[in-house]
Amino acid sequence: MADWSIWKALEEWRNRRHELDPLFARAGVAPEIESAVNLVCVNLRRQTPTPPLVTGDKYRDEEEFGRFYQGYFRHFDDGFQRAETLLRLPWVPEAAPIAEQIHSEIAMLRQRLQENPGRNPGCGRLEVLLQQYASLNFSDLPQLADVLAQRKRELIDIAGYPLLVQHASADPAGNAMAPVSSAAFQQALAEKLNQYLNTPWLHNRVLSHAYMQMSMDSACSRSKSDVQDDTRLQSAVGHRWPTLSILLPGREHVDQLWYLLLAIFAITAVFLEMWWVALPLIVWLNFSIGAHRRERQQIDAYRAELLRRYQGLKRLRDRFSAGQLSLESLVFQLRQSAEWQEYFDELVYELPLLHQHEA
Repeated sequence: MADWSIWKALEEWRNRRHELDPLFARAGVAPEIESAVNLVCVNLRRQTPTPPLVTGDKYRDEEEFGRFYQGYFRHFDDGFQRAETLLRLPWVPEAAPIAEQIHSEIAMLRQRLQENPGRNPGCGRLEVLLQQYASLNFSDLPQLADVLAQRKRELIDIAGYPLLVQHASADPAGNAMAPVSSAAFQQALAEKLNQYLNTPWLHNRVLSHAYMQMSMDSACSRSKSDVQDDTRLQSAVGHRWPTLSILLPGREHVDQLWYLLLAIFAITAVFLEMWWVALPLIVWLNFSIGAHRRERQQIDAYRAELLRRYQGLKRLRDRFSAGQLSLESLVFQLRQSAEWQEYFDELVYELPLLHQHEA
């Protein structure tokens, strides 16, 4: 755990979820591009086919040379096709002009091969363009290095945030992050979610699911805490019967001690035949018992209602985590239930809108 880092976790996440490859590519992190370019260059430098010997038989020589010219064309066209496949891989958008130049160079080389069959078309410029494409060494874009550095920072800060939360949750003893049920975490999550929504190049269904998962985990944790929150449960009681716990909130067993003292005073007043004191105390104690029973019934009913909300929310969370519920369906169900609205930021409902074009 000591050598854990966000970047290392991001790379491991990318290896498991290749849907993240375009994000890393836009930030200039795609080692497969350089490997593919080197493979294309090696392919273009292969030994060309050897022309056949002239036998003097016109028809046989024409047939042999026809096959030779076809093989010679295929020899170079194989490398051209590899280069075109390479250009279809996700990469830095700023490299698009170089990609167009590579396409034009390949078209010219193919035409040269057709016009001069059996002659090397010269692929030196194509190799230079490919190396430039992979190294992102563009003289007309001196600020590209700063742009890529900024994208890497956004990749770490925004795309790496779910991994940071996951790492912090796996180490409860650490203080790296506030608990998911806290208001501090809610605020931090809302800020990161807002950054994600306002960074179009990072929009990816895997990240949207990760942010939705964090929101669901936080909502479930807060909903579970509400079930055990005595302050919230007591708020369900409209008008409370006057008692000492209202004046001294948070004191444990204060009501029991208060009523015990009242009972002792009432019994003492009865033995002393102080009926003007005993009778009001006895009436007050009887009314208090009924009031407390009513309050307890209201609190238990409200606790059952909160528990039902938590269980319903947890079922949705578990189905979403298991892939049985899509992002769009989950947000639709959350919107239909007013009782869950308090646990979610409004930004959460914008996540499905990022992927409308995929429907």
